[in-house]
Amino acid sequence: MACFVTVGTTLFEDLINQVLSEKCVENLKKVGVKSIKLQIGKGNFEKSTLDRVFGGLADKADQGKANYQGINVEFYRFKPSISGDMAEAFIIIGHAGAGTCLEALALQKPFITVTNDKLMDNHQTELADKLSDDGHLLQCTPMTLADSILNENLFKLRSFKPPAKNLVAEHIRELVGVQKMQ
Repeated sequence: MACFVTVGTTLFEDLINQVLSEKCVENLKKVGVKSIKLQIGKGNFEKSTLDRVFGGLADKADQGKANYQGINVEFYRFKPSISGDMAEAFIIIGHAGAGTCLEALALQKPFITVTNDKLMDNHQTELADKLSDDGHLLQCTPMTLADSILNENLFKLRSFKPPAKNLVAEHIRELVGVQKMQ
């Protein structure tokens, strides 16, 4: 069973380093994860992570593989689509970007959003808080990720039903007084 971690196009080094911490890897193993695939975007691993997990893999590499504590670990920066990686995953861990959230929720996978608590005016936190309050995902920060992995609610999340795609268009029509075409 695989865990897929994504930061989208953002720089979120706290997430990519924390998910490979000894505690997070230990907890992922406890829930049955055998491999971790990371989409790291523009970020770089800390030297300690590089040395511990990847045996000193060259800094700023675009991709790499290792076996760490009996778990296969693979990373890459970007690819045209991460949909396949998300679909193959048993658990998804990601930043709280709207696209990542909606895609993960549509797959109905256990999903943990990790909000970047270092950002000012972080709109992603609002989305993650709402979806978490509604029981669709777990929301945490990098420092609380290890505990979230073992949260019993991770495997009891409510299914998310996206709104009808035409609701926004209908609402705009109502606001401007345009009648729906028959």
